[in-house]
Amino acid sequence: MKLNSIILSLITTLFFTSCNRESPPNTGAELETNPEVESFTVRNIEIRQDIINELIARNVEYWINEDNSIGFNSKDAKQIDAIGFEAIGAYAARN
Repeated sequence: MKLNSIILSLITTLFFTSCNRESPPNTGAELETNPEVESFTVRNIEIRQDIINELIARNVEYWINEDNSIGFNSKDAKQIDAIGFEAIGAYAARN
């Protein structure tokens, strides 16, 4: 049981340290019509697919950036975090 907790902590740390939160460039009035966006990278294929499946199931808007990161609107950050934690926990439970 303790080993599972350590593994889950390690995976969670790796997941969130690989996140790249970014805002669009400041172009003046354009910021008023475009919401801020963020992105994150998940290197584990299983966790990434679980996150994408859950984003689709919950109708959360997302896109795949040119660098293969997953982009999303900042307003959805709490929901994205919850989905990420669930996906990591499910992966840890399976392995």
